Amino acid sequence: MAMLGLNGGEPFRTDPFSWPLVGPEEVAAIQEVLASGVWGHAMSSDCQVTSLEREFAEHYGVDYAIATTSGSTALEVALRTIGVGSGDEVITPALTWVAPQLAVVLVGADPTFVDVTPATYCLDPNCLEEAVTPRTKAIIAVHLGGNPCDMDEIMRVADQHGLVVIEDCAQSHGSEYKGRLTGTIGDLGCFSFEKSKLMTAGEGGMIITSNRHWGNDAYRFVNAGMQYGALPRSAEAFTHWNHRMTEFQAAVLRVQLRRLDHERATRVENAAYLDDQISQIAGLTPLNRAPAQNYYSYVFRYDAARFGGVSVDMFRKALTAEGLPCFSSASHQLAYHPSIFSSPRKDYGDVRAPAAETARYEEAVGIQASRALLDGGQDAKDIVGAILKTTEHASELLGVSWGTCRSC
Repeated sequence: MAMLGLNGGEPFRTDPFSWPLVGPEEVAAIQEVLASGVWGHAMSSDCQVTSLEREFAEHYGVDYAIATTSGSTALEVALRTIGVGSGDEVITPALTWVAPQLAVVLVGADPTFVDVTPATYCLDPNCLEEAVTPRTKAIIAVHLGGNPCDMDEIMRVADQHGLVVIEDCAQSHGSEYKGRLTGTIGDLGCFSFEKSKLMTAGEGGMIITSNRHWGNDAYRFVNAGMQYGALPRSAEAFTHWNHRMTEFQAAVLRVQLRRLDHERATRVENAAYLDDQISQIAGLTPLNRAPAQNYYSYVFRYDAARFGGVSVDMFRKALTAEGLPCFSSASHQLAYHPSIFSSPRKDYGDVRAPAAETARYEEAVGIQASRALLDGGQDAKDIVGAILKTTEHASELLGVSWGTCRSC
């Protein structure tokens, strides 16, 4: 009789790990905006968007926070703000969602793919030097899953070559690197509030910086060229676009910002429990982590050789069938695809990143942690239980093919 859910057995857990969590504070915030009749960014000192920008800047200890429509547009605006354009190059990690690379393409520049470190799956600073060319203008450092990059080394290389550093914090709201919040170490930080993120309003983004020139320019790029509190005074102002957040989104995010530190502490505690339990399972190894990182995903390494050669893709599928919010194989993306990226100046057909390829095709298993690490501990226990069940019955997966398994 099959034991694993993938083969028709009873799943370990049937209750969903639903996200986002909605409380009375969010409901009240939405009702307040509805009743106000002001649903779009009013550009006043007391509107929801401006209040969120002010509170976000205070939380992160920066001078400027500019709300946008998405994390993707935040990256694009940040690149335009620092003057990246046609013919320039921007260094990006090889293992990530493709938004950082596509933002580079949208401003007319070329992404340069750099491998990740096996310890964290974040940008490998040891590979940076050889990636810098005379056309390189910036580095986008992605804090993957909430795990901070080695920012000391990245900033050292950037300073040496006069490069701007943009931190992609789409998955690292509230994460700390050596006592500093991610997003405040580089020159600009970009955040996403997409539906799965640690702070979410369904969509939205934020750019932070303490550079006065860039802060003002980013605001103009987002707000159709307008300066705060005034209408545009010249035709030049209209050359900028509209990437404004709505009042509804800002109201919800203001509530979630107040909970951010508490939720991070809860996830850190539950992740420590997972580290302890998973490290005791032969063939599974937790990633290296910063002590105060937040957890968009909880990631560990899988050794197929310890489980009879069952592929990591099949293992991920099996965990999903047991009721875990396990990222599908498509979510462990290699960012470089010759079919997507093409340039008359650069050949992407021979890009290779061994550590990123190993993570994607052989070993990385990620659990969506936005919700799964937030309860009093039962969810974390269920994660361990489902993983134990899957590893104990991994032999069942040897005869399963992608075309025949019930849940594939």
